[in-house]
Amino acid sequence: MIGMNTLKGLKRLGDQSAERAVQSLAEMTGTEVVMEVSAVNMTEIEQIPATIGITDDAMIGLFVRFTGELPGAVLTLLSIPSARNLADIVLAGMGDTPTEDEVLTEMQQSAVEEIGNIITSAFIDVWADEFGMGLDQTPPAYVCDYVPSIIDASLARASEKGDFAVVFNSAIRVTDQDIDCHILVLPDPDKMQLMFDNLE
Repeated sequence: MIGMNTLKGLKRLGDQSAERAVQSLAEMTGTEVVMEVSAVNMTEIEQIPATIGITDDAMIGLFVRFTGELPGAVLTLLSIPSARNLADIVLAGMGDTPTEDEVLTEMQQSAVEEIGNIITSAFIDVWADEFGMGLDQTPPAYVCDYVPSIIDASLARASEKGDFAVVFNSAIRVTDQDIDCHILVLPDPDKMQLMFDNLE
């Protein structure tokens, strides 16, 4: 069981990551952006849908693998309406409207992938700075599915499968849009204790 100091340390990293992501998102959109991490939880993989409070709706998942001395993955989860709103803000009304058979248009998906890249890069950079380790990341992999299937697909891409994830419940406000997102950090299981030791 992890201690309160570790949870406080993880919350601090989440806040720092959000601040870094805001800077890049504000530059990208040309508008004021606010991003807050309301809570952080250490959660068993199978409990993630219940932890984030969404069990029945399909979502957008953006998976990024990072490698180095503290390897793992970051998974960003967005509701479909939130993903569309973010894409529309980035595209400034230049994108097409999805057809009935589409979740997102090709341009919207590309915009959402770039947003996911910005968010995950912020988290990975802050973690690399915190632990004094060089970390490299892969381009984001996009998937639209139900949360358990997204998590299974993400873990299938991981080099090692752990039992736990660090879940950051986040909210982004861009112009007049409130957008909920969940950022899951999935450290490789054999390195998880190293992460905890450095946060105590």
